[in-house]
Amino acid sequence: PKQPRPAAVLIGIRDVREPTVILTLRTPTMPSHAGQISLPGGGPKDGDEGLVGTALREAQEEVGVPTSAIDVLGTAGPHYGGLGYVVTPVIGVIDPDAPLDADPREVSEAFEVPLTALLNRDNHILQDHSFNGVDYKMFAVPSEDTVGRLWNIWGLTAGILRTMADIYHADA
Repeated sequence: PKQPRPAAVLIGIRDVREPTVILTLRTPTMPSHAGQISLPGGGPKDGDEGLVGTALREAQEEVGVPTSAIDVLGTAGPHYGGLGYVVTPVIGVIDPDAPLDADPREVSEAFEVPLTALLNRDNHILQDHSFNGVDYKMFAVPSEDTVGRLWNIWGLTAGILRTMADIYHADA
C-alpha cells in the first residue's frame, strides 16, 4: 500500500537462566492475524510515546508485563507486512519476576521459546507459499517452547526474529 499503517511489536527477552522470548497465539476471533503466532504488539494510540511506547503498552495489554519491568535495548528497522503494516520491532529485556498473564480477548496463549533457538540461523527456514496465484518464499522458525511443544512460527513474526538473529550475528 502507498500508506502502510504503522505498528510496533516487542521482542521481549525474559532475563532468566536460559533467556526466552515471549510469543503469543492470537485468538481466532481477532479481526486481524487471527490464530497466528505473533509478538505482542499493535498499532499506535494517542498517548503512546512513539512506537517504543506502543510496543510497551501492547505488551502490558496482551500479556500483562508492566512497562516498568521492561528495559528497552533498542529497535530494529521497519518490517513491511503483506497486509499493509510497517512494523517496528522493539527489543527489550523483561524482569524475570514480571507476571505473564495473557488477555483472553486477544491472546489464546502466551508462551516462551528459548532465545538460543531463535538466534540460531540454522533453525530459520524458507517455506514455499502461494497467494492469489503468486508463488513466494517466507521465513519460518519451527521451535519448541520451554515445555516441549512445537510451534511453527512463520510470516512477519519469523522475519522479525530472523532480523534479530542477523543483528546478533553481525559481528561474528
